[in-house]
Amino acid sequence: MSNELIKSVQDLNEAVTHLRNSHEKKEQEAVFKIQTALDAYEQKNQDLLTRLATKDSEIKEIEEKLIAITSPANYNNANAEVKVEAKAYEDFLAGKNIVANIEKKYLRTDTFTSGGVFVPTVQLAGIIKNIVEVSNLRPFVKVRTMGAKAETMAVRTGTATANMTGEAQSAVDTQAKYGELRLEAKKMTAKYEISNEQIQDSENVVDLVAEMNAEIGEQFGYLEGAQFVNGSGAGNNILGFMQHPDIGFINSGDASAITFDSLIKVIGEIKTGYKPVYAFNRKTLSALRLLKDPTNRYIWESGNLGVDMPSNINGIPYVIMPDMPDIAANTFPIIFGDFSKIMVGDRKGITVIRNEMSLADEGIVRFVYHRRVGMVVTNPEAFKKNQNFKFIIYV
Repeated sequence: MSNELIKSVQDLNEAVTHLRNSHEKKEQEAVFKIQTALDAYEQKNQDLLTRLATKDSEIKEIEEKLIAITSPANYNNANAEVKVEAKAYEDFLAGKNIVANIEKKYLRTDTFTSGGVFVPTVQLAGIIKNIVEVSNLRPFVKVRTMGAKAETMAVRTGTATANMTGEAQSAVDTQAKYGELRLEAKKMTAKYEISNEQIQDSENVVDLVAEMNAEIGEQFGYLEGAQFVNGSGAGNNILGFMQHPDIGFINSGDASAITFDSLIKVIGEIKTGYKPVYAFNRKTLSALRLLKDPTNRYIWESGNLGVDMPSNINGIPYVIMPDMPDIAANTFPIIFGDFSKIMVGDRKGITVIRNEMSLADEGIVRFVYHRRVGMVVTNPEAFKKNQNFKFIIYV
C-alpha cells in the first residue's frame, strides 16, 4: 500500500472519529436542553398539583362544617350562633332573602360608633397630579446665557445687488443694508403663601416646600412654551413665533382640514440650506396619521428608533408642541421651519424669595418666584405656516 493511500485512510478515520464525537456532543447538548425544559415543566406541574390539593382540602373543610351545622342531632345541641348559621343556610337553599331575615350586629369601619374609630385613616406619601403638557423648544433652538437684560445683534436687512451695465455706463449703487435684532429678557413671576403649621404638620407625608418648588418649575416651563409659541409681544409678553409678522403662510385649500397638497407645497417655500421640520400638536398628528397621498399610501411613516431614525411625514421629521392651534377654519395648525433659527436667552434661572416677616403675625410664609428669559426669531424666512382656508392664496 502506497504512502499516499495510507495517509488517505488515516485522514478518513480521523474525519469519521471527529464526526462521531461531534454528533455525540450535539446529542448530549440536545438531551440537556430537553431535560432542562422538562424539569421546568415538571416544576410548574407540581405547583399546579399543590394548588389543586390545597383547594380540595379547603372544599372538604367547608363541606364538613355544613354537614355539622345542618345535622339534626347537632342542631338541637348547637349554640345560638350555630343555629343562626344553619337557619341562614336553609333559607339560602330555599331561595329566601337571607339578608332581610338575619339581625345584623357587627363591628364595621364605615360607622364611627360601630368600630370605625379603631381604624385611623392614613395619607399616602406623594400627590396625584394630572399631566401638564409643555411645548419644549429648547432641544431644537439656540440657547445662550444673557449677560444683561437686553442683547442686540446685527442683522442684514437687504443684500447687495449686481447689475448688467453697458460700455461707458456708470455703476448702480448696490450697497447692502443692516439693522439690529434685540433679545430682551422678560420676567415670569409666581407667589405662594402657606402657614407655618401646614409646613410643620405635613412634613411626615410630603415636603410642601419642595413640592411647591417643583410645581412652580413646572408652571414656568408651561408658561415659557406658551409664550414662545403664541406670545403676543405686547407689554410684558414675549413675541411668539406663531405671531411673528414676518413669518408667512400658505393656505391648505380646505376650510377645516389640512390637505396633502399643502403639506407638499409648504416644503418648497423654505430655501435650500435650512433644516426644517413640521411642528403641530398631538390632535393634528392624529389627523395627519389618517391622511393619504394620491396613491392611497399613508403619509405618516414609523421610524426606526434603534438606529436614531425618527418617525416622519413625507420623509420629514416632526415636533409635537401642545400650544399649537387645533385644526379649524382660519387657524394655523402646522408650521414648517428650521427651529435652530430661533434664539432663547436665559438671564437668570429660577430665584426664590422666602419671606417669613411680612405676614409673621399671621403665621404665614410667603414664597415669591422669579425667572427671566427671552426669545427671538433670528431668520423669519426659515419658517412658513400652514393655514386652513377655503381659497388657495399665497402670501
